[in-house]
Amino acid sequence: MESERSETVPLLPFEEQRFYPEYQQYFKHKRGNFLKTIEEFAGLWDCFQLLCVIWSREMAELATANEPKQMLPKTLFTAAHARFLTAMELGFSCCVGDASSVLRDGIEAVSHAYKLFKEPHLTTVWTQKAKTAYQEAFEENKKDNLFPDEHGLRALYQYYAAFSEIATHTNPTSAGANFTETTEVETIRWEYHYFVTDSNRLVLFLLTLLDASARMEQVFFACFESRLGLDHRLTYMHERFDEQKEQQKRDLKEKYSLGADFPT
Repeated sequence: MESERSETVPLLPFEEQRFYPEYQQYFKHKRGNFLKTIEEFAGLWDCFQLLCVIWSREMAELATANEPKQMLPKTLFTAAHARFLTAMELGFSCCVGDASSVLRDGIEAVSHAYKLFKEPHLTTVWTQKAKTAYQEAFEENKKDNLFPDEHGLRALYQYYAAFSEIATHTNPTSAGANFTETTEVETIRWEYHYFVTDSNRLVLFLLTLLDASARMEQVFFACFESRLGLDHRLTYMHERFDEQKEQQKRDLKEKYSLGADFPT
């Protein structure tokens, strides 16, 4: 279990009582990673939190919007927000594969929500999951069906595909990313690392996670812009978020010499 990012963090008395030693070790590493990553990438952490505040404010604004055809899309956008929060926590805990899996599901929720918002007649198809009709609308030709070239959805498709590759699968791409080989005299050892602790790899992933999450929120805003656009505070918050995100990109790109894979 790789732990070079984490420092010793105390457990609560209740945790010491209820956690077996083996799980205590894992939990302390994960919590230590979380705290150290927040400290190292404090500006990025602030961006994630501001995005959460924006998204939460938008959902609160729509709490009384009960037009029947909008209820399911709103619910799916809320589910996407829940995935964003979980992915954010996992990402800062250095659980890159798990965070990718969760946000990939969030992106899918956004794509379904947008499809249903634009084509409310598909609500019955979605809720009943009628096999042929559902496949045609939501599973076949996903790029064109669910990620049209509008409101940043096509860019979200690229993230959907990328997160699918690095998510937690039992395949060479996913599992191999956490394997290392060490050779000592005549002994070869394979080690699997539970956490991604390399700062360069981690910062690139967190920037990618932030950009994808921001595009998810943009799709949500676009669907309900006629109402959300009246909130001038939201306009200011969006501008502030964009400024902070771009500043973080510039600062971190220079500090960690990030190259071609840097999200734009």
